Amino acid sequence: MNSFFKKKKIIVTGGTGLIGSKICNKLSEYNSNIISVSIDSPERVKKVLNNPKIHKNIDLRDYSKCLSLFKDVDIVINLMGIRESTQLGIKKSATAMSAFLTCNTNIIQSACLNKVKSYLFCGSINQYPPLAIRKEDDVWNGLPAANDKYVGVSKRVGELQAEAYSNQYGWDAVKIVRPSNVYGPFDNFDPETAHVIPSLIHKLFSLDGKKLIVAGDGSAIRDFIFIDDLVDGIFTVLEKGKTNYPYNLGSGIGSSIKEVVISIIECSKKKINVSWDSSLPSGDKKRVLDISRAKNELDFFANHSLKDGIRKTIDWYLKNKDLAYKYGRTYDKKYKI
Repeated sequence: MNSFFKKKKIIVTGGTGLIGSKICNKLSEYNSNIISVSIDSPERVKKVLNNPKIHKNIDLRDYSKCLSLFKDVDIVINLMGIRESTQLGIKKSATAMSAFLTCNTNIIQSACLNKVKSYLFCGSINQYPPLAIRKEDDVWNGLPAANDKYVGVSKRVGELQAEAYSNQYGWDAVKIVRPSNVYGPFDNFDPETAHVIPSLIHKLFSLDGKKLIVAGDGSAIRDFIFIDDLVDGIFTVLEKGKTNYPYNLGSGIGSSIKEVVISIIECSKKKINVSWDSSLPSGDKKRVLDISRAKNELDFFANHSLKDGIRKTIDWYLKNKDLAYKYGRTYDKKYKI
């Protein structure tokens, strides 16, 4: 795998996010020529990238900048997203959706016209209809769940754009992945906007008393994948995956929120009582990715168990508490999203 990426010019949009920063730092080990792109603050860039000099602060809503950026590029890894879009609900749905669609259109148009050799689009488990087990071919069998519909439909459009550019321009370059719920170091641990695992970790270590209050009854089942496993999967798809052919990347195993809470408490070595608040929403009863396609065709599987991943995430969090909260989600103030 190292030789595949060696000395290639690679642009990672969303390069200072949870997934993007891990990919950039890993590619640095492979001696790739990397450019990280985002509108995150300089403070976050310095914290999450081993080599902050590879970063460019570019607003991808500016088409002329995109077109120039993608000249003579071998690979584009498109991880661009609107932070907390799944938590925004309808409050800022137009802002988040419009920004995503504008950026994504500019990115794929620029990559195609510049004849980028390989372009990876990162979808999401949220783009599926509310099925318990989610197979790649089921994505159009109904609308996404109500709380996921804006980000979910946007991701579907991103995949359709890839197909459209392939049809019209004969651009056989697009690889597609659909991750499950990703977690790990450099995640967003702000409980107001974080996803379930980082939110619970932050709450647990911020308790004044000995009771942790969790939304729902703990029965909801989710598919979690540790960041290292996802990045390995993305690299494998780039190297060996078929074009215009989506691959689910998750653990393929359903874990209940109760299991997650128990694992976090055990890894924290704290003595905590849990109070379940059934009056608070907990989302779909079950959503798990079927990863048989990636497993059978690419020999992909998640190496980290839920508990192993949580332990590593907690270890990082305890060493980087201020970083985890302060720089979990920061933007350059000159941009308005």
